[in-house]
Amino acid sequence: MAKVQRRLQFGVVPKNEKLRAKIYINLNSSKESQKILSHLSLGFEKDLYQAALNNLSDKGNPLRFNNFAYTMREIITLILSRYSSDEEILKCCWYRNETNSEDGITRAQRAKYAIQGGLSDERVFELLELDEEDRDYIQTKLKTFTKLFRELNEHTHLREKRFNIGDSKCEELALSVMHIVNNILVLVEDMRIQIISLIESEVDSTIVEEFISNTQDEIDILSTHSVVDYSELESFHVSKISSEHIWIVGIGIAHCELQWGSNSDLRNDIGATMSESYPYDFTLQAPLSNLTDLELAPEGLKIDTSSWWGE
Repeated sequence: MAKVQRRLQFGVVPKNEKLRAKIYINLNSSKESQKILSHLSLGFEKDLYQAALNNLSDKGNPLRFNNFAYTMREIITLILSRYSSDEEILKCCWYRNETNSEDGITRAQRAKYAIQGGLSDERVFELLELDEEDRDYIQTKLKTFTKLFRELNEHTHLREKRFNIGDSKCEELALSVMHIVNNILVLVEDMRIQIISLIESEVDSTIVEEFISNTQDEIDILSTHSVVDYSELESFHVSKISSEHIWIVGIGIAHCELQWGSNSDLRNDIGATMSESYPYDFTLQAPLSNLTDLELAPEGLKIDTSSWWGE
């Protein structure tokens, strides 16, 4: 009796892990896949990525690879949009309209904003302490980004060689796409992390701690007189570079002296004092032109006094 291979019906993709096609299992467990997942946020980004892989199990869909490549391209767009908005990019000192549209923004400019925010090219040059012959370092990286994106974009085009292909070819091309996507993400993320790290080295922890110590006034509700004796800054990091500011978030411990009643009440033994410590978190901002000119961001400083209320 002739063997008959059962073909999946178009649009029907098994959700049970045991029933999924080998191509999904191979790609999902590949090193490239694990690298890509490390760059994605929980929720929509990771769900979309898994859906793109799952789509490759749909053997009855002749467009399964094209759909996969298109989705991977959109994942890059989603990640870049996570770091930027059109409004912020347009306010950057380095922005120039390189398109034929009003206030047009290129993908390379979105990548540039993700990497350096509103920092000028000259400021980035100084931060990286580059030699004069490396003055075009960022521009060279952006050219690499554009080249990689064009390679990725090529896979989304409908051509006979990528249409209705078998598992072996589909897996080979999908791995190629995943390799390109990972290279794009690594290029942007590594540069972004490098610049943020250099900015953090210029933000003196002593200045941050002093600023926080002079700002805490959240605990007056706990007693007649509440004073922060001193605070311990545990950690802080630059969370965002916008078109005009850096944003610093951090945590620490506020050591407080609580007093009920006046000083006279204390002398007459009808008042009381108590020492308590409470965790706090904060968000600061500083202009790109002066990283030590700190001010509270709208999120401000919050002292967690829930332990006082038994929460």
